[in-house]
Amino acid sequence: MKVATTLAAIVGTLAVLVPLSAATQPAAERDSVVAYEADLESRSTSSCGVTSRKHHHKKGKKKSKAKAKQIQAQVNSFSVSNENKKKHKASSARPAHYYSSTQKASSATSTKATSTPASASTSSTGTTLSSFEQTMLSMHNADRAKHSASPLTWDTTLASAAAKWASGCKWQHTPNNPYGQNIAAGTASNFGAKQSCTMWYDEVSQYDFSAAQYSDATGHFTQMVWKGTKRLGCAIQECTASQMGLGSSGKAQYVVCNYDPPGNVIGQFKENVLAS
Repeated sequence: MKVATTLAAIVGTLAVLVPLSAATQPAAERDSVVAYEADLESRSTSSCGVTSRKHHHKKGKKKSKAKAKQIQAQVNSFSVSNENKKKHKASSARPAHYYSSTQKASSATSTKATSTPASASTSSTGTTLSSFEQTMLSMHNADRAKHSASPLTWDTTLASAAAKWASGCKWQHTPNNPYGQNIAAGTASNFGAKQSCTMWYDEVSQYDFSAAQYSDATGHFTQMVWKGTKRLGCAIQECTASQMGLGSSGKAQYVVCNYDPPGNVIGQFKENVLAS
């Protein structure tokens, strides 16, 4: 017996996968997602409906009725759609599950001379930060200040690594990456630093400060405000929507941020993620 159902198209969805600090994680862990259905208009936006990133979507071709949509769940993901909207947003990051309380997260080597103080708009080498870079740094540090975490400095080594990975337009995390990493993508024409940071930080509403534990739903936020992290480097790359898993046509902006030392170390949340 055929089941008819009305299809709705995916739009305005924000999918968020949790931050990772190692490339050795099983694919299942990397596919955990939490999502938000709403376009990010300002930092104060708080009423977002929960949804998730599309994984499998097929439309029927019958004239009178659409065929039933097949949804294949992967870990905590599912598909939803809405014909009245056109923009998509998605986010993901790599978790540091391999860290234990008895292991120390090693800081990846980076050149301190290439770092930029939070209040500066140029690097110590005289290179002026782009609008994207300055917004990324400023928004990270504004959010970190709320949780008694010191400002990050801009690191061109981390930024170059982020740019190299983003240029490949692969919706996954850098293999064998020694840094913490958050990634995001969106098809909105203005998608970039502000939208990515807002998505990531908004996970704060789901974080249990009393439990002080790792959660797939809050991994981006905890990496952003992790006290032990000192340096940041990000990049943005134009890709196709299909490469980002956000539709079969059109363009998408792909954002990659690297953090050093990496955060989300199991057993160290109490001292690194403080309440505001």
